[in-house]
Amino acid sequence: MIKNLITKNISYICILIIGIGSIFLNFSHHRWQKDDSVIEWDVKSYYAYLPATFIYKDLSLQFRRDNIDKFGDLIWPVETPTHKHAIVTTMGLSFLYSPFFGIAHIYSLVSDYEADGYSLPYRFALVFSSLFYVILGLIFLQKTLREFFREDVVALVVTAIGIGTNLFYYYTYEAAMPHAYNFTLISLFLYLTIRFYKNPGIKKIFWLGLISGLITLIRPTNIIVLLLFFLWNISSVKDLKNRIIWFVKEYKIILVMLAAFILIWIPQFVYWYWISGKIFYFSYGEIGGKFFFSNPQLKNILISYKKGWFVYTPLMLIAFAGIFTLPKQQKGLFLPILSFTLINIYVLASWWCWWFGGSFGLRAFIDSYAIMAIPLAAIISRFSIKKYLKLISFGFISILIIFNIFQIQQYTNQAIHYWWMNKTAYWETFLKLRPTERYWQVITLPDYDKAREGIYVEIKPEYQKKENNIIPSEEKLLMLISNNIRNDSVHLSALTIKAKETETHIDSLVKTEAKKIYLADSTEYKKELIIQNLIISLKNNSELMEKIEKKAKKRDISLDSMLVLDAIWLYENNKY
Repeated sequence: MIKNLITKNISYICILIIGIGSIFLNFSHHRWQKDDSVIEWDVKSYYAYLPATFIYKDLSLQFRRDNIDKFGDLIWPVETPTHKHAIVTTMGLSFLYSPFFGIAHIYSLVSDYEADGYSLPYRFALVFSSLFYVILGLIFLQKTLREFFREDVVALVVTAIGIGTNLFYYYTYEAAMPHAYNFTLISLFLYLTIRFYKNPGIKKIFWLGLISGLITLIRPTNIIVLLLFFLWNISSVKDLKNRIIWFVKEYKIILVMLAAFILIWIPQFVYWYWISGKIFYFSYGEIGGKFFFSNPQLKNILISYKKGWFVYTPLMLIAFAGIFTLPKQQKGLFLPILSFTLINIYVLASWWCWWFGGSFGLRAFIDSYAIMAIPLAAIISRFSIKKYLKLISFGFISILIIFNIFQIQQYTNQAIHYWWMNKTAYWETFLKLRPTERYWQVITLPDYDKAREGIYVEIKPEYQKKENNIIPSEEKLLMLISNNIRNDSVHLSALTIKAKETETHIDSLVKTEAKKIYLADSTEYKKELIIQNLIISLKNNSELMEKIEKKAKKRDISLDSMLVLDAIWLYENNKY
């Protein structure tokens, strides 16, 4: 009996384990304890409506200008055509934050924490709000998947979406970002869509309108989720005609849905009109945000080493392939899911910043993972008809889940860069937990100014440009000399005695001694650094590296030894 109960509810058990594990993870990194974390980057804007409205009662953000030292970096407003300061993002996410904000504010008022909207209780509340909503989202996703697939497949897919994608990172390490919240709303939207078409009713359509309005209010491009509703269970032209006729006859249903959709937007329209004089105000335009629909970066957004969705979240490649198994398994789901996915990819690839800033993988796609879970389940079901195929498919998905968790650790250790990777950098740190020295030499960054014009080029970081200089700077030579002094026990002991006698800090004496040696004769140190930089330059030149590898094999010596010999030859022959 107990075995049967567990077997029938294994997906619920998986969700419970995910929840408990995430709580432990949150307490292990306890990011809320850092003043400059959680309410950071985009969250500063999504969240700003709450303290501005309920604590300072000042949506003009005058309180920020009055105390710029405290709030200057906590709120990033834009100036509107009416010369008012506006919060750049929409207020949808603040609606979801608000219950947790309220609890944190009450706690701050009765405790020793400052009730300013930004102290530790508020950050703690935001972190766990994300986990709360994701667990809710996984429950609704599980209910949706159960309509079409076996319990074991549902359990695997819920686990895969929960911890095998970059969603996991965005409800733990960067918990307050919008994607986890929209994942849950879209999970709920899918669940209600299925319920509506089974038994249409005014109450259900009202909730569908309200939730789709909130999904769009958080991220306006997500309005395409309505395609799922209108195309659900459409598998032929005849079905489409019948759906249109039905909606025309039941036009009151559409009017209710539209009214509910608009209702959730009314506070935003009022705010926009007050700060800009326009009901519809594209605040992102004030900071150069735009779409380039004639130049979508489809290859970059899907398969590039820079930030490709399928590269950094390979489970989604499996899910995408699963769409094409739907016609034989769930015919009525093929058209809505394919239409949504293709349009979503096109719209996101057309945004000027197609990599969506600093992130682990393509975070903009996370919102759609409840939708992608259906084709993921479909392809797993398709390839698990026979027992041995089931073992292979379940094993492969499990490997990808583990790989995602490993990649999150890489990302937190900077072995995966938050902006742009490239082929060389990716393979340099592949399956390595920490970045190598060479990784920092080959990493590239996006040129944001050119990207705002729809031109996408790579640039080298400033620190990298300096490191690639063959002739070392005085600062670098002094650093090398100082390191040599610290590594020389006799020299360091003498300086330590002198430091005690003169009551001078040892670091100060090391710097002074290094300067004396440098002024006396820096030739040997300069030679050493030039050779080091020559080795780095050789490593960064793939053509030369191929020749050096062949030479090393021919002479039967290690590649590192051959690099040193070549660098010394270049130095002695003045070839740098």
